[in-house]
Amino acid sequence: MKFETFLFMVLFITTNSFSQNNSLIGYKTYFDNDLKSWAQSFKNFQLAEFKISDTICFENISFADTKDLKNFYKLYKPALSFSLDSSQFIDIYSYWLNLEKEKNKIIANVAIDQAVSLCDLKSNKWARIFFCGYSTRIDEALWISNTTFILAGTILDDKSVFHPKILIGDASKKKFIIYTDNLSEANKPNYTSAKLKKLNIQE
Repeated sequence: MKFETFLFMVLFITTNSFSQNNSLIGYKTYFDNDLKSWAQSFKNFQLAEFKISDTICFENISFADTKDLKNFYKLYKPALSFSLDSSQFIDIYSYWLNLEKEKNKIIANVAIDQAVSLCDLKSNKWARIFFCGYSTRIDEALWISNTTFILAGTILDDKSVFHPKILIGDASKKKFIIYTDNLSEANKPNYTSAKLKKLNIQE
């Protein structure tokens, strides 16, 4: 009898923990604050309506050499997202925008595709962890701990309607949990984050 009770408790805790991981409700405070503008760019945005659409591993493909960070920072540092201990950063813009400085102007050579990279400043490893084509766009990156972060963006459906797409990344496990909500729609395309504006692109 005691063993059956113990087994029931283990199953209850495991099931309860799993169900919590399936929901974005636990991240509500971030969408009410740092990601509020992004969330408000959608009609009928409700975290409770998001469902897991996939779980994938980081690509972990070599992205760049950390020896070039000094020059990289000159163009992109205002838009980088650093972990809480500043030991890592996420870059969602450099591959997509490919900025150049000509005289006193910052010029973007915009690509169709977008890559998300993760740079570990302690190990000097800089890797591409996510790649997407024109139908998906990552608009925001936010660290919520030294290992966990949120990527918030959009996905385009076959009717040319933009819906919210949220990725919860775990840098220690090198995995993403991807959430989507097909009921919520973007108020207008081309959401512009505050960090993107900081890049001061003239052309």
